[in-house]
Amino acid sequence: MNKNQKLILAIFIPIIIFFIALMIANNLGYTVITRKVPEINYLRKYLGSTTTTHEGNPFDWENTWYVWITYAIFCCIFEYKLFADKKKKDKAKELRGNNDK
Repeated sequence: MNKNQKLILAIFIPIIIFFIALMIANNLGYTVITRKVPEINYLRKYLGSTTTTHEGNPFDWENTWYVWITYAIFCCIFEYKLFADKKKKDKAKELRGNNDK
């Protein structure tokens, strides 16, 4: 791969993986919101005195920290493998190959 292709991959692959991690974290992290229904509300007899709703919160670190740590580790490994200097590896293989003969 040439330099431009590597740069494009280095930008877009972590962004795509971020959105995948965001969807996973949104399913795992939620916030419970409890509200009191006003006395004069005609729905109080159906709703009770309080209502509870669950709202997705992907940045609720107590519940989703391992998703974000996994995302960061995966991105670091991907970037390292993408930009690793392969010429050094090829030279090392050549030197090992010459010594074996």
